[in-house]
Amino acid sequence: MGKLHLFFPENDLALARNLEHYTAPPAAVKLRMSGALLGVWYGDVGDCVVDYGTDSKWYDNARKRYALAPEIYSGRPDGLVPAPWGWSKASRLEFVRLGFDRELLPSDDALAEMRELSHRRTASQIADALSSAMDFPLPPGACELQTMEDVRNYVFMTGESVLKLPWSSSGRGIILCSPSDFDSHRVEIEALLRRQGSIMGEPRMNKTMDFALLFTMENGKCWFNGYSVFHTVQFGSYAGNVLASQKMLHDMILNRVPVIDAISGALPSIFEDIIGKEYNGPLGLDMMAVDGAPFCVAPSVELNLRMTMGHVCRMFYDKHVVAGRTGLFTVINRDSGIDDTLVEGTRIFSGRLSLSPPHSPFSFEVRLEN
Repeated sequence: MGKLHLFFPENDLALARNLEHYTAPPAAVKLRMSGALLGVWYGDVGDCVVDYGTDSKWYDNARKRYALAPEIYSGRPDGLVPAPWGWSKASRLEFVRLGFDRELLPSDDALAEMRELSHRRTASQIADALSSAMDFPLPPGACELQTMEDVRNYVFMTGESVLKLPWSSSGRGIILCSPSDFDSHRVEIEALLRRQGSIMGEPRMNKTMDFALLFTMENGKCWFNGYSVFHTVQFGSYAGNVLASQKMLHDMILNRVPVIDAISGALPSIFEDIIGKEYNGPLGLDMMAVDGAPFCVAPSVELNLRMTMGHVCRMFYDKHVVAGRTGLFTVINRDSGIDDTLVEGTRIFSGRLSLSPPHSPFSFEVRLEN
């Protein structure tokens, strides 16, 4: 059966609120509208993509030039299975609105299990399981802190600390805190505790690179998909992905993290033990290369139990880029509408390309080196 791809970037925010009728911030809605057709760049024959009024001329031209396989969703779900960016009560409601029978979508209990697995304590459990499985030192998982006293004790014991909300999206709900400025963050910390009942604390490390390992879960089994190297700005907000072959990305990571192959080999069985059959679909485990003994890597910074830009970039590269070429994938807060690519057949050799239709508030832009 084909998939119906639904770009739903506000899913992390919807998970935090745990509401079916969730109203996303205006910027998140604009991002969803702008990226609605991302699925046409990575989907397969038989797949469909949810559309919000695309310029048909733009799509027809892109489809011919770059051999895009998916169709625009016709409103009939027959023969299609939901492929959301991530599952939540809010994304399930979107599929109901798209014509799917609610009884065939994840139940409230199933969504509750997936939401619980998306809590940052799961990433901590993964870190601890990896530490037990490896014969080299790894940092411990984050600590869950439930009271102001817990937080204060943790910060004063740890020193430079990073405090994070259990459910949060890129760069949100994060406080950098040390014993010397703890009191100045007290009101902010109390507000975070009220919002979600606890905070995850971890030591601040000297990061040298952000990357992720990509996997897919299906019926309790996990397999490795590949690598993602990405850039962040202050507080970890997403800034873009490196576009390169999987071998190039692996070598970039291996240069900083010599133990990465052992970690990637151990993770599928750990995911099968911790996640099991509660979730089917893509996932990404964010990591950091770090500088300073005894660790070279923080191997479980964040678990994304959903589609990620890393998955998008991996599939886009495999389908549409000339092998060996390198570049960047970025999200720009404006309409670029650019397409000045040089192609070999239907594959991009160099140039810039917006994956978003013209006049979109955001542009998902690919830049390949000349």
